Amino acid sequence: MLTACEFLPGQRWLSETQGELGLGLVEAVEGRHVRMAYPATGETRLYAMREAPLARVELATGERIRDRAGQALRVLETRSHDGLLVYRCETPDGDVRELPECELDDRLHLNRPRQRLLSGRLDGDRWFTLRYRTWLQGMREADSPILGLLGARVALIPHQLALAAEVAGRDAPRVLLADEVGLGKTIEAGLILHRMLLTGRARRVLIVTPEPLLHQWLVEMRRRFNLRFALFDRGRFEAIAESNPFQAEQQVLCSLDLLVSRPDAGRAVLDGQWDLLVVDEAHHLTWSESGASPEYALVASLAERTPGVLLLTATPEQLGRAGHFGRLRLLDPARFHDYAAFQDEESGYAPVAALAARLLDGAELSEADRNLLRALPGDLDGLSREAIIEHLVDRHGTGRVLFRNTRAAIHGFPERRLLSHALPEPDVYRTLAADAVARLTPERALGADWVELDPRIDWLIATLRALRPAKVLLICAHARTVLELREALLRRAGIHAAIFHEGMEIVERDRAAAYFAAAEDGTQILLCSEIGSEGRNFQFVHHLVLFDLPLEPDLLEQRIGRLDRIGQTETIRIHVPVLTGGPGEVLFRWYAEGLGAFDVICPAASAVFAQLRGSLLAALEDPARTDALLAEGRRLTDRIDAELSAGRDRLLELHSHRPAVSAMLVETIESVDTSGDAAEYLRRFWDAFGVEHEPGPGGSAVVRPGLHMLHETYPGLPEEGLTATFARADALVHEDREFLTWEHPMTRATMELLTASDLGAAAMTLVRDGHGKSPTLLLEMLYVAECPAPPDLQVGRFLPPTVLRLLLDAEGRDRAGEIAHDALQGECLTQNLKLARSVVQSQASRLATLLKRGEGLAHEALGALETDALARMQVLLGAELERLTALARVNPTVRPDEIERLRTRRESLGQALTRTDLRLDAVRLVVMA
Repeated sequence: MLTACEFLPGQRWLSETQGELGLGLVEAVEGRHVRMAYPATGETRLYAMREAPLARVELATGERIRDRAGQALRVLETRSHDGLLVYRCETPDGDVRELPECELDDRLHLNRPRQRLLSGRLDGDRWFTLRYRTWLQGMREADSPILGLLGARVALIPHQLALAAEVAGRDAPRVLLADEVGLGKTIEAGLILHRMLLTGRARRVLIVTPEPLLHQWLVEMRRRFNLRFALFDRGRFEAIAESNPFQAEQQVLCSLDLLVSRPDAGRAVLDGQWDLLVVDEAHHLTWSESGASPEYALVASLAERTPGVLLLTATPEQLGRAGHFGRLRLLDPARFHDYAAFQDEESGYAPVAALAARLLDGAELSEADRNLLRALPGDLDGLSREAIIEHLVDRHGTGRVLFRNTRAAIHGFPERRLLSHALPEPDVYRTLAADAVARLTPERALGADWVELDPRIDWLIATLRALRPAKVLLICAHARTVLELREALLRRAGIHAAIFHEGMEIVERDRAAAYFAAAEDGTQILLCSEIGSEGRNFQFVHHLVLFDLPLEPDLLEQRIGRLDRIGQTETIRIHVPVLTGGPGEVLFRWYAEGLGAFDVICPAASAVFAQLRGSLLAALEDPARTDALLAEGRRLTDRIDAELSAGRDRLLELHSHRPAVSAMLVETIESVDTSGDAAEYLRRFWDAFGVEHEPGPGGSAVVRPGLHMLHETYPGLPEEGLTATFARADALVHEDREFLTWEHPMTRATMELLTASDLGAAAMTLVRDGHGKSPTLLLEMLYVAECPAPPDLQVGRFLPPTVLRLLLDAEGRDRAGEIAHDALQGECLTQNLKLARSVVQSQASRLATLLKRGEGLAHEALGALETDALARMQVLLGAELERLTALARVNPTVRPDEIERLRTRRESLGQALTRTDLRLDAVRLVVMA
């Protein structure tokens, strides 16, 4: 609170007329004058002590403050020593320290609604309304099922949302994401990560990928989730002077190659104290009973030290059961410690999975099926099929640690149609290329003149003219090919093409993709190097040109996967110009006839390629061997596909995707998207703050700093401005536009800017009531209840910062239940401060009584809030604890530390929820005329 007392050097005082000066520090007392320094602005004032417009700063228990170093603190206790105050404070990590008042942050804003109102220092009532709306929004999202899922720039794919909500809802999740190609493992991992960061379950995150995927992950995290990871390569690691460079950043992205090849980097990353580890392409970590690769050993050490672990991998069965066991062992070495025991357990699980499949298909159960049900743990007699399936999903197999969605279980994928075009291979290609593999991209053996003799150029021009105005995506292996193709199309046919390659900056790529996506004035074709098959999705395109073919089938599937995704509305036409008579024709036939990779996704392709790579290379050199290669390829593909089909785990698929849950999530996000609340809130804030905004192309908004903003800068808004959209569909097509939602960093910083300031802390409104039936004076008070607790407890799930609105009439009766906030719209009296101050002065005694009455009512409401939050916490966490304890008896994938962590969390929450702070956040005097 602010008090009056004698002046002593070292005390902190606040100017009542110039609050923008920051906290004042008494430098000296000189006779009847006091010299006050304001370090925040570098100014000094000399005041006559008897008339000084100064208020002593004395902080109350529970207040949130900062020291001069910027450390956030909460006041626990205040004591006085020789006229100077010393605060006993708690850090966010729970440490306790003492802070002399002279060490308070000089720029600390003190929100003093009572004093501001009684002294007539008022803000516009629109700030009061925005402040109220900000707290209400925070309450809505605290326990929202879509928290962390709403703000991502992703299409609303049901299985991805349900999986992310399930995994991110766990304490320290340790899971294997093994969806088939095209189902979005990277997006699932990003959603999980985004939600864990927003809820406080993770702060320090490490993503480890193979070197070629670093850029893809960096762009995906930034573009889709607004997460700015620090990319560590050798140069950056060496450039940071700290003893452990990885401690310099909270979110780090690095390659496994760096960590393994440099022992100092490996040691540093192991000492990084991460909350969450994400490992992509985990199937490249080799393990066997006889030993493990250095890469596996490093990840195993990281996983042992990190509470949360996400492993992303190809379909497990394709790469051997031993390798699959090795990956599970990374997640829980105590549970998966013996490969032979794991094999026995898996063989025992197979009949349960087969039974689940028959239950799902509605088949008649045999007597053997009924005997198996009777033998399973738990009393399943008399339960419905749905209840039995739910029981099996929860309690059998590796479901809790393994998630695998398949195209067989997820609907919504388009059909593919192959359109091949035979073209003669120029003679010069046969002589210039060094070997058959080089002849797969023969133009690279020549200079730029290849465009004059390559028949693919004329074919491409004719194809574009025939398809016009349909959009076409072309992917080839090399960036130089992209550049030379662009020049050839423009020079020979006047066709303007957008380009996309690894030599471009991220912003340039976004602009190129936006130019391609524009319906009216955009280009017809986008020319991409191989990087175009990574990360970007073009569901609005239905024609794909494969100018050349990659040797590895995974790359081919990645290329096709840019169009072949859920959300594609038409059949995909895959155009392949085939140079006949050479290795290009052999490779085309290998994919078309040996693997069938153009028609549908080929799960067996990687395994077949690994076995027949030598034969394929030989056939590229000698096309006479092609027919034998194709026959062997078909045989192996059919066999592996049959094995995968026979091993299809319907129980695991059901665990990985719960349609009812995902439908609820999609519906909830769509309702928020269509409400327009975030757009309306931001536009109101921009108007009040002085940010310029105007409609842009296609329903977007162009936002720029205004000339008369309240502050020099606005969070997240560059000097040159930005183009934003509030529509998900628009954001997916125009990735150069910021997708503004309640979870966007700009929106969250805007809300924090308001609640951390004193804007709207005191206001006055004149409401003209033509009927004269309303009270003549109302005092609207906003109290905020906050429960301080470490972020990982997620106390906000049960008691988020909660605004308590009181509306007292002149007699002290609370009318908040009768009169809504929005009903009190009127004339803001900041335009007539003389009138406003005269009203306050005439009602000072009554206002003091009402403020005291409001404080009593707020404390009564706080007790009920704490009791309700404690009861809900005990019910919800108690039920989850009972479920996990019972589940652990029949499903060993439930880890003991997971149960213990939940039990500890429940106890800690029980203590935290009884220590809630309550403060008056804002007050508004409503005068009825």
